[in-house]
Amino acid sequence: MLKFDTSDALSPIGAGSGYWRYIPTDAGVRFITGYNYRPGMGILGKALDAGLIRPALGWATAVSFDRLRLWAESELDPGDARNRWIMDAAARAASVLGAGVLLRKALLGRNADWAFMGAAVLLNLSVLPAHRTVPRARRCRREAPDTRSGRAPAALSGLPAPSSQDISGGSERREE
Repeated sequence: MLKFDTSDALSPIGAGSGYWRYIPTDAGVRFITGYNYRPGMGILGKALDAGLIRPALGWATAVSFDRLRLWAESELDPGDARNRWIMDAAARAASVLGAGVLLRKALLGRNADWAFMGAAVLLNLSVLPAHRTVPRARRCRREAPDTRSGRAPAALSGLPAPSSQDISGGSERREE
């Protein structure tokens, strides 16, 4: 559990709190996280919060915890897992770009084979999973299995708020 705050006007999140929980289930361990915060960045932050910032924060947290899971289960260094994620994302982005170039060539009528090759690249992207050592947010089933485990811990409300001394140098956390 943690409470956080920032004095940075460009931070997409303002003062708030969060928690994470691991719940054993028959299918394995389920990771649940919850955040409650005020959006930062003024009107722009409020407009982007529900559709972009909160989902991105949940996704980034899940990827981070999957890196920790890989470390605990297979002793894969979290830095190496991050690098594998970056390489996988770059390869997939390059493949999408390459497929777009091939399909564009086909649409311009230069060669029908380009369309087949572009479609094959896109099909491979959708069918080929990432290697098991590449962290993935989808491995963390973030929804609670029941209403009780989906509620924030009662102890969270008792955590003290960060002091102004804690946040004077930027965004810092107090954990208990």
